[in-house]
Amino acid sequence: MNILVIGGGYAGLACLMALRRSFPATELHLFDSAPQHVQATRLHQTLRRPLSEITRPFADLAQQFGFTYHPQGVRFTAEDLCRWQETKTLEIDGACLEFDFLVIAAGARTRELPPGENVLIREDLARQDAGALLEQTLEDVKGRAAEVAVVGGGATGLQFLFELRQWGADHGRALNLRLIDLDSRLLSRLPEAFHRYLCRRLKAHAIAYHGATHYRGQRGGRIYLEPLDGGDPFDLPCDLVLGFPGVSAMPRLLETNRYGQVLADGLPLDCIFAAGDCSCYLSAGLNAQTAQAAMRKGALVADNILRATEGRRLAPYLHRELGYFISLGDRDGIGWLGLRANVLTGLGAFAVKEALEAQYDLFLRGINTYI
Repeated sequence: MNILVIGGGYAGLACLMALRRSFPATELHLFDSAPQHVQATRLHQTLRRPLSEITRPFADLAQQFGFTYHPQGVRFTAEDLCRWQETKTLEIDGACLEFDFLVIAAGARTRELPPGENVLIREDLARQDAGALLEQTLEDVKGRAAEVAVVGGGATGLQFLFELRQWGADHGRALNLRLIDLDSRLLSRLPEAFHRYLCRRLKAHAIAYHGATHYRGQRGGRIYLEPLDGGDPFDLPCDLVLGFPGVSAMPRLLETNRYGQVLADGLPLDCIFAAGDCSCYLSAGLNAQTAQAAMRKGALVADNILRATEGRRLAPYLHRELGYFISLGDRDGIGWLGLRANVLTGLGAFAVKEALEAQYDLFLRGINTYI
């Protein structure tokens, strides 16, 4: 039996590892254009540690877990999916690879930002140490504080913002930091307590906050902004922009049934599944674009492939969010655990966040810590 997985993010790897446990002799294939898996939830830490510490080459993972790695992405249309379902064959670069099941876990990509002279986005930071990129970009700023703006008040943007503050303190580098966010409330899908705590921390560290503000671009050492309340556009000094405006599904959001099977004209393709940020499950389970949801979907898909081969009823996706944590620099963080009203802040939240990352580190070593 052949099983193909497109995308080696959290969902793709969770699916591959579960499939290997369920099918020791099955031929597994991974397609991903990147050379390595990046722990995206740790990306902000590359301001103080090498990028290599939060990445694993797919070639190494392939050897460890027994799958074949193909260093290429796979683009497709709705018509391609229907044809693949009918022929059970993936045609790519003139070659044909037969499969019994196909899992699409293509993930997401950063939304496009207006052009700028000194703008770094998530993809840039996933290729080179963030600290080195910062030094390189700001090397001409001398005799004054560097003006640095973070665009996007989601988890990644906030974690980078507070790591930037710590990086500046550790390197004796004066930074004037500001946060630009389209939303009028930080982390608006989370309890109001998150916004209040974050605003207090921003004020404590003298970080300027521009909520409900549209980023229009950066050039000539200035950042161009426009309030969403109808106020006049304005500009401010800016040497560097770190852009985290959120992600969009890639290549598009795939709708699935409650079992993870991709829907085409409302009907399930019984041998094609989707998982991770590129998928939207029509079920009661968590559909957020988070590592937690991605891994749970990936594991469910693997289980349902096993069930399908054994002629058993497929299991619906019912995973409920167990908690959510972000770090805010060294020994600080915020999150909720168990119940949304159970909000933790400070060192306690930071410790939980680190424990969750350590759990995933063990998972990458082959120890299944997600039950």
